[in-house]
Amino acid sequence: MALITLDIGAAFTRIQVASEPILTVASEAAYDLDHKSVKVIGAKAPEEVLRSGSKTKLVKIMRQGAPADPEAVSGFLKQALRSVGVRSFARSEVLFAATTHASQLDTASLKRCIEGLNAKPVIPLETPIAATAGIDEDVLGEVGTMTVVLGESLIEAGIVSFGKLAARATSATGVSSFRNAIRESVKTTCDLVISDEVANDILTQLIDFQRTHSGAQAKIWGRSLANGESESGVIAEDTIYAAILPSLDLVTQTVINCIAQAPNQLVTDVADRGVWLLGGGAHLSGLAGELERRLGVEVHAIPDPELAVIRGLSVIHASNPSKIYW
Repeated sequence: MALITLDIGAAFTRIQVASEPILTVASEAAYDLDHKSVKVIGAKAPEEVLRSGSKTKLVKIMRQGAPADPEAVSGFLKQALRSVGVRSFARSEVLFAATTHASQLDTASLKRCIEGLNAKPVIPLETPIAATAGIDEDVLGEVGTMTVVLGESLIEAGIVSFGKLAARATSATGVSSFRNAIRESVKTTCDLVISDEVANDILTQLIDFQRTHSGAQAKIWGRSLANGESESGVIAEDTIYAAILPSLDLVTQTVINCIAQAPNQLVTDVADRGVWLLGGGAHLSGLAGELERRLGVEVHAIPDPELAVIRGLSVIHASNPSKIYW
C-alpha cells in the first residue's frame, strides 16, 4: 500500500508519494463550467481562464482550511497526482494535514473529497502535530514543543506534548492579510490600485519587521483611481509598516492566546526552548526577530519552513507503529 501525504493550503498544495520528492503546486484550478471538470491546475490556471473566457472560472480550492469547491478539490488532486505518475488513489493510504481552525464538518468534507478518489484509509492529522514532527522534535516526548505556522490565510499556533495537542490558537490572519493592508494603504496614500503581486513585492522587498524607521521609499505602479490609467506613485516604508501593524498584532496575540491555554509546565518549556516559526510567512524579513522581541522568548527559524508540515506527516507515519493517531 502506497503512502500519499497531503498539505492542502490556501496558496499552495504539497504532495508526497512514499519517499519521492515533494510536489508543490499553486492551490488553484481552471474549472470548465460546461463539463464541470478541472482543466488546468496550478500557476497555469489563470492563463487558461483568460484564454477560455466565460467557459471557465478560476477556483481557489481551499478557504481557511475548508474545501471551497469539493468537485474542484477532487479534480485538482487527480491532476496533481498524474503529474507525478500516480494514476489513481486506489490502494493508497492518505495522511493529510487538518488545520485546527477548520470545523469538524470542514475536515470531514475534505476527507470525503479524498475518499471519493478511492483512497483508503484517509487519515487527518492536526497541523501542529505534523509541524512538530517536521522540525525533528519528539512528538511523543513529555517536553512541550510550540510551533507557529503562518500560512496564506491562517496562523495556527500549537503546543504538543506526549503526542497530544495540549494548547492551540488560530486566527484568520495570514500573509494575505498583510498584502490586503498594503493594497488599502496604497489606495489611500497614492490613489492607486495595485495587484496582489505588487503588494507582495512591497511586503517582501521593502518591509523588514525589525527595521521600521529606515526612511526607505519605493516607486510603485498601479491603476489610477481617477482615470484607470497606469500611473506611478511613491510609498514610504513607515507608511506601509503602520498599515500592516494590526495584522502583526493579531499574529502576536494568537501566539499569546495559545500560551495562555497551556499548563504551567508547558509554559515553562516554551520559555526555556522557544517557538518555531513555520509556514510560508516565516520567510518575511525580520518577522522572527520581531516576534522574539514581542514575546520575550527565542523564535527559531529553519530551512524551508513551508515544508515542515508535509515532512512531518511522513515522519509521523513512519514512527507510529502502534497507530496511536488513528
